[in-house]
Order: sequence, then C-alpha cells, then structure tokens
Amino acid sequence: SSGINAEYGGSIRKVHYEFGNDIEMAEDYDMKTGELLIRKWKKSSKIGKKSDWEYEVGAPPISQKSDLLWESSSTPKAFRQDNKSHYTWRVQPLPWPMSNYKISVEENNIIIRTENKKYYKKLRVEDMDRYQLPLLARHVNCAHANCTLMISYEKPPNVLQLEQEIYSELCKVKPIQDGEMEGCKQQ
Repeated sequence: SSGINAEYGGSIRKVHYEFGNDIEMAEDYDMKTGELLIRKWKKSSKIGKKSDWEYEVGAPPISQKSDLLWESSSTPKAFRQDNKSHYTWRVQPLPWPMSNYKISVEENNIIIRTENKKYYKKLRVEDMDRYQLPLLARHVNCAHANCTLMISYEKPPNVLQLEQEIYSELCKVKPIQDGEMEGCKQQ
C-alpha cells in the first residue's frame, strides 16, 4: 500500500510518503521559501528489518549515543543542501587551498579529487538519476572558504518546472491536523 501524509510545525512542512515494498520517504520544506530542507529514505532489508533513515538532502541530527567507537570530527563529511536553482553540497572540513581540488563529472557523478591524494569523493545527484538526465560538467561550480568546499550543480529548466509542479501538488495535501497549510500560495 502507499500513501502520503503532511503536517506542519512552525515554519516547516513535513511530508511523509509510504511506497510499496516497505519504502518510506520523508521531506521537510521551508514554508516561506518552498525550499526542500531534508529528504530521507527508509527501506526494509530482505528479512524485513527497517533500516535507519538515509539522508539524501540535509544533514542527519548529531547522535547523542555514547558508543565506544565514533568517527573522527576531522573526517570530511558531505551534506547536500539544495536551493531553488541548484543542487548544492558542503564538504567539511577540507583545509587545503582551492587550487588543490579537481572537480569533474564521470559516469553521472560529480567527482572531487585532491592533488595531494588525501581526499576523493563521488557525489550522486539522485534527482537527476530518477529523471534519467545526464550531468554536464559545465553546470558544476565550486568555491572554498573556512575549510568548506562548496559544490553546486545548476538544475535544468525542466527539473525546475517539475519541482514547482510537485510543490504545488504537495500544497494540496491536507495536513494531519485540520486546517490549511500556510505558505502554499501559487507562485
């Protein structure tokens, strides 16, 4: 079975989707700008165990667990934070100067390499994969400041149009609480 639910609190619209095969997706939107803040997926394993949420857009909350082993805070992490016109990533901490980074598009992934061979990362644009659109190197931009590498990819016009249509449809979904969802005026 599949379904869609919506709720809102403060300035955030939360939309939860249930697809067949025990797949769930949750999205958070800024009600003022309509921008996607978080998209996360949860799938069941072959034996039926639910996985943790996998974040496609946005950063997972900082874990308060007191595990015996944890990842070093100096290990670079990449988080996607989109805006209306671009898919964007922040990779931090990356302390080297901009001249050390080589950004390319290979096999429909954005590749980050360093000249000093100390960092390598593949960034997928899952949205472009779902739309079956190729990534073009000319749409990739990057900048570096405060130990953060910022990568952006310009959204194609047909994706911008589709996202606007999806957002308009989401605005029609009645929230779990009775009442109108604010911020869903036609743009």
